[in-house]
Amino acid sequence: MWPFTESCSRKSFFANSFLEYDYIIIGGGTAGCAVASRLSEDETCTVLLIEKGPAQDSWASKVPLISSAIDEDPRAGIIHRYTEPADSSDGIAHRLVNSESLGGNSKINGMLYTRGVPEIYENWARIGHANWSWSHVEPYFRRIEEVQGLPKATHAGRSGPIHIVRHPPMFEAYDHAQKAAAKLGLPLGEDANDPLSVAHGYFPLDYTIDAQGYRHSAHRAYLPGRLVSRRSDRLTIRTGVIATRLALDVKEHRANGVYIQSHKCQQAAEDESELLIKARREVILCGGAIGSPQLLQLSGVGPELLLKKHDIQVKRHLRGVGAGLSDHHAIPICIEIPPRGTLYYLEKNPIFLLWHLLLYLTMGLGWMKSPPTNAAIFLNTSNLDLDTMETHPQYDTDHPCPNRSGKGTEPDVEIMLYPASGVQERCENKSLFTLYTCLLRPESSGSIQIKSLDPRADPSLRLGMLSSPKDIEVARKALRFSLKLAESFIQSYPHPARLFVAPNAETGRDWKDLSDDELDKFVQDNIKLVYHLSSSCHMANEEDGGVVDDELRVHGFENLRIADASIFPTIPATHTMAPTYMVAERCADFIKATWYEGSSV
Repeated sequence: MWPFTESCSRKSFFANSFLEYDYIIIGGGTAGCAVASRLSEDETCTVLLIEKGPAQDSWASKVPLISSAIDEDPRAGIIHRYTEPADSSDGIAHRLVNSESLGGNSKINGMLYTRGVPEIYENWARIGHANWSWSHVEPYFRRIEEVQGLPKATHAGRSGPIHIVRHPPMFEAYDHAQKAAAKLGLPLGEDANDPLSVAHGYFPLDYTIDAQGYRHSAHRAYLPGRLVSRRSDRLTIRTGVIATRLALDVKEHRANGVYIQSHKCQQAAEDESELLIKARREVILCGGAIGSPQLLQLSGVGPELLLKKHDIQVKRHLRGVGAGLSDHHAIPICIEIPPRGTLYYLEKNPIFLLWHLLLYLTMGLGWMKSPPTNAAIFLNTSNLDLDTMETHPQYDTDHPCPNRSGKGTEPDVEIMLYPASGVQERCENKSLFTLYTCLLRPESSGSIQIKSLDPRADPSLRLGMLSSPKDIEVARKALRFSLKLAESFIQSYPHPARLFVAPNAETGRDWKDLSDDELDKFVQDNIKLVYHLSSSCHMANEEDGGVVDDELRVHGFENLRIADASIFPTIPATHTMAPTYMVAERCADFIKATWYEGSSV
């Protein structure tokens, strides 16, 4: 059904393929699909995209609501990894869910498309990356987008590959959450992606769903079957293949290609020989915040002591490879409300579930076409009155865009409003509305380190959650704000409502009476990963621990680049899908500017 090959046989795998390409892209996830699509626009070059996971979309992986809840489907390439137990204050190994497939995490994420406020990118410019300022990245967001509706959104792209929509909230609870936010001084923002809108407030969210009501993953947006068929003479996509190491020429400062093996098949176990695929021009790593540093370390690029520990020849000592791993962290506050007001009603009432499946199948309507959340609150905790938890933003009024750029505008907390349980593993059969309180600018970070020479083995993952005292301080403020927000919500909600998961849920004490120690204990016991891993090959000077330069070249190699969330100089205070697409688009332009006279970025 697709012009893709998924075979375990090395012979059949390359029966109709070449062993040399102009560009080799390693990793067919969110970024890899975009880079492959853009580079293969050139009819004179050849592009190979390799991905170790599958290509197929199951029906469930296309349905917005269902696909956001799938975490066990092998057809979506879903795998589970775990952080090191010692990495957590409670000694728990936290689970990471990823999709290793064509399209990657864009097949299973919450589909939320947020650019982030301009100040995120202005901060990147201030720390040394002048050509990553808002004025440099904004055109790429426009290029990505095909925004449906929103006729007043003059900032939005209208002809890009990614379909973006907004639906009205599914549940009454959103209206009351909005009223509760307004009581605390937060304005109603019309569009979280508008650079001229307020930076902090209650916002409806945009998400990547196409006109047919299907999830619009990177796979479907950038590499639809018809496009791949038209480009079959120059674009080769091979799934079921793993990159074992890069072929690096240290003297010439070049990546000559990549060694590969079949992934997850009997032949791989019986025949451990590698096949070298050569690159005439460039090799681009798109393995994500885990895969890209892992492959570099296996190839002899990384911290010298780690490489020598595994008897790997050191090709380039780069201490930043695998360092600086970051994620957003979340603390759920859950309010119990009647089942008709949450997604739990689908579980409780099979007839209602069947009805919504029929609505979706026949007319593209109902709950199935929506993402798991419709709105969120963004705020900066430095603007909170600690006695009342009301917000009083302090903007830099000298800045040309004081609402979105300048000191005090970058949010450090997001509260996702989630009409389901945020602690599903502990609270089954409960109708919960969750205030998913996320730390957007954590100073804590961790690392990724290989544990063996086996490219199939998971590396050691450490996130260092709450290792920074600043993060603990922000978490306390955010938690108090969420508790006050929950209090206001419960007061206005016209149906029975009570705190169910909260530090004062059992005692009923006022949020003001909770001590720092009680809040810290609740945070440590309930903190969760948000699956926004980034910055493990971050952009910076080599002497500062950086891995790539401002054009995404790995230090020491003129034709080896990284294009994924691992290169973020700092984790962006927003959902990471849109910035990842932006990085991929920019990388493709950097490459074109290198190889085509007259091109510009």
